[in-house]
Amino acid sequence: MRNRRNNSVDMSVQSFQLSELEEKARASALKRVSDHFQKPEQLDKIDIIKSRFLNQKTATEAQLKMALYSQLDGSKVGLEKLDTALAESQTCRNRLIQLGSSLSGLSGLSQQLHELKNLSTKYSQLGAAMENMSYLVKAPETFEQARTYLESENLLEGHKLMQDLEGIRDELMFEVYRQKSMEDLDTLRAFFRELENLNDTFRHKIIVLGSRLTSAVITHNRFVVNCVRVIDREERTDANWRKRSEKHGFMPDGRPKQWKKLLFDSIFNTIKNKVFGSALDNENDKNKLVRHNEAIRQHTLADLKIAKNICPTYFPADYAIFDRFVEMYHEAIGMHVESLVLEGLSDTEIVQLLGWINSYHTEEFMKNPFMNIDFNRLNLRHPINLLPDEKLNSLRKQYVSKTIERLKSWLANSLLKDTSDWQRSTGPELDGSSNYFTDLPVLVMTPINEMIGKGNLLHYLGNAVREQFFTQCVEEMALFVKDYDDDIKKYRAAYIQDRSKFPCYIEYILANANGACMIAHSFVTVIMDELTEDSHLKGNLTARISHLKSEYEKVAEQWIAYAEETVFMDLNRVLSVIMTSQWLRPDDMTTQYLVGTLADYDETLKHTRQNLYDKLAEKLAERMLIEYLKALISRRSPLSTEADRKKAGEKITRDGHDLKNYFEEKMKVKSEVIVAYDALTTIGQLFLTTDTSMLPLDIANLKRQFPDVRSDQVYALLVARGDVTSDNAKGLSADSHYGRELSQKPSPFAIFTRLVVAMDTH
Repeated sequence: MRNRRNNSVDMSVQSFQLSELEEKARASALKRVSDHFQKPEQLDKIDIIKSRFLNQKTATEAQLKMALYSQLDGSKVGLEKLDTALAESQTCRNRLIQLGSSLSGLSGLSQQLHELKNLSTKYSQLGAAMENMSYLVKAPETFEQARTYLESENLLEGHKLMQDLEGIRDELMFEVYRQKSMEDLDTLRAFFRELENLNDTFRHKIIVLGSRLTSAVITHNRFVVNCVRVIDREERTDANWRKRSEKHGFMPDGRPKQWKKLLFDSIFNTIKNKVFGSALDNENDKNKLVRHNEAIRQHTLADLKIAKNICPTYFPADYAIFDRFVEMYHEAIGMHVESLVLEGLSDTEIVQLLGWINSYHTEEFMKNPFMNIDFNRLNLRHPINLLPDEKLNSLRKQYVSKTIERLKSWLANSLLKDTSDWQRSTGPELDGSSNYFTDLPVLVMTPINEMIGKGNLLHYLGNAVREQFFTQCVEEMALFVKDYDDDIKKYRAAYIQDRSKFPCYIEYILANANGACMIAHSFVTVIMDELTEDSHLKGNLTARISHLKSEYEKVAEQWIAYAEETVFMDLNRVLSVIMTSQWLRPDDMTTQYLVGTLADYDETLKHTRQNLYDKLAEKLAERMLIEYLKALISRRSPLSTEADRKKAGEKITRDGHDLKNYFEEKMKVKSEVIVAYDALTTIGQLFLTTDTSMLPLDIANLKRQFPDVRSDQVYALLVARGDVTSDNAKGLSADSHYGRELSQKPSPFAIFTRLVVAMDTH
């Protein structure tokens, strides 16, 4: 019912579609007729048009019929093929049923097929054995023949026989391996046991070649060539079995042999023995490491020259024999350096090792232009500088710290020794320039000269170590000068407490002042000479070195001041008489004592370096004048009569003249200070004036010559006359216009200004 209902629905749909097509056809026909008969004259052609339409209709119907018949023929052929296929499939089904019925009656087929497989395998093995039977029978004879060839150094023939036997063994073992028969594998191993002995012989010869390669390429070149050819054969066989092993998982006994690696290992062991065996037996020789490293350098260069010039003749290019030699020597030397570091090194050995590492990449070693080594293309296990940067930096810091500690200890001991000499009752010795000196400058510079300078240890360490050392060395020398100054201050304090214990105090003070200058000069000279060719390092250190030099010069000047202080310890007793009643006595020898004391001390002071002596002489002259002026100004006047004032004026004038002459002629004090002594002559005239009404002229003259003289100083001088009241003295000194408007020149040496400072200080 459902099918009929569906069929009726389909027919109704088709009928509807046909009616639509008919309507469209009628509409199209009507349109075409109306298009052809738009004008009355077109009716005359109606027969022609009708005939044309009929022809078109006939042609269209013919085409439709042909298409329909073609479709019907195709459907007929398809139906026929379907019938044929159905018949054939039915036949196959019947035959499969028959085959299944037949097979169900068979039993034990699987077991029979397994036995057949075993028989086939056994047949295959027997076939392989039959093929190699002649070789197997002759195997003992072949072993013996191969051994004979090897003993006669006929390596190629002996190796060919050995390879033939190995080929037979390996193929048989492969067949047995496929059957997983371990007993048969053991049988084959036992039968071909002699092959291991032959292989051992070849390995021994390769090891011997590696140990003597650099000499063998010269004296036994045939042996070298034969060994290399044997190695190449085995390398090819190793490669073939590796490929087969990837497929089947089987690798013959003793494979891969890797005889090429064996050769390189032997060469490396020989190189390592040369490197490590170059050590000297004398443990007490401080240059042991230098000799050891030099022996390594010579061995390395000799072998690399042979590897560069001769070895490539006997080795294939893929061996890269020269590059391998460089790599192996680099590896051995790197191991040697590491072992030295692990064992621990003394200060001297550290600097020797660092120097050698620095020279490693120079023309005297690995950068030899003849060898033209390119480290970038090499496979290096050790860093290019033999040690990692952190280890190198650690060694450098270790060396610098140890060296500075040793220097610090040396300086402390040297200073301690020198301070003990200062207590002696005999003075220091004189050098070639007749200057006092102690041993301290020489002691201080001894370790520095040992390390610094061309040809000395530090020169070979490179800029990194040198900069660290120089920086810390300058710092240590700066600390040393402070310790040095502290000891001098202690020496001075002990002297002031009891002068009798130090009879040569001033001599040693002067000697140490000389020494400080000498140390500064020597140290700076050595350092700057070392930095002459290194502008970068010189630029980094120049400021520090200049500051260090100035520190030593400062303490030298301070110690010269201690000498000045000592001189005035004696002079002050003489100066204390000035402006006293004793000073006015006819038998007073103040002037003679002053000049005599200066002369006595000058015999000692002249043994000072010239620049220090000049400063000391100037300081003595300045202080002498200031102390004299202080006595005139600050002491209570003993002058009560005209005669006393005259004596005082004459003494002041004479003292000024004598002191000026002594400082100028004997001590060669510069003129700026000498001119200041004219102040005593002018002041002497102030005391010689008998008419107090003329004093303003004397004051004007004083102010004209010394514009820096102060009113209170003039007042003190006027009061010291003893005949000028305090009020008059104030009035005269307050008239500041006296003389000053007459002179625009500066006051000589600003002596009165210095006097104020000196009096305020004390």
